Amino acid sequence: MLKRVVVLLFILLLPGYTFGEQGFVQGPFQISQDYNIYIKKEYSVDYPLGLYLDNNGVSNKIDRYETEGDTPNIETVFFVTLKGIKNVIVLVSWHQIHRAESINGTQYKVYGYTFNNGRLVPNEEISKDSMLMGDDGEFNGDTFNFKYKNAASIKRYLLHKYQ
Repeated sequence: MLKRVVVLLFILLLPGYTFGEQGFVQGPFQISQDYNIYIKKEYSVDYPLGLYLDNNGVSNKIDRYETEGDTPNIETVFFVTLKGIKNVIVLVSWHQIHRAESINGTQYKVYGYTFNNGRLVPNEEISKDSMLMGDDGEFNGDTFNFKYKNAASIKRYLLHKYQ
């Protein structure tokens, strides 16, 4: 009897586990009529999140977000038009805690991507902007306050600097 109950539970729970969760962390977000973007969980310890562009059911990985002392967290995803080109902006954070080194805070990094003619490619100018990466909290005994921790503040900065 116990064996039957275990088998029945296995049969009932397995489909929900394997097919019920698609692993989406953010999205899908419609970027144009035929295209969506989404961020989903990956099976890599070093790069546990990936950014995908989907065109009518065909998905391509555009980028991946690495483990940096902690697993990456997606804080926000939004679109902004800069110089007439649609950009996808992703804010990623990593919580950092190392008591021996007096570290207790969060690291942030903004990633930018341009979407043009059905292609989503990294916007290196945004992704390498030193103002769009930084620490918030206590690091080695010093206190830091990162200014761009939400979509509104990032968008203001981008429109001011890159428009």
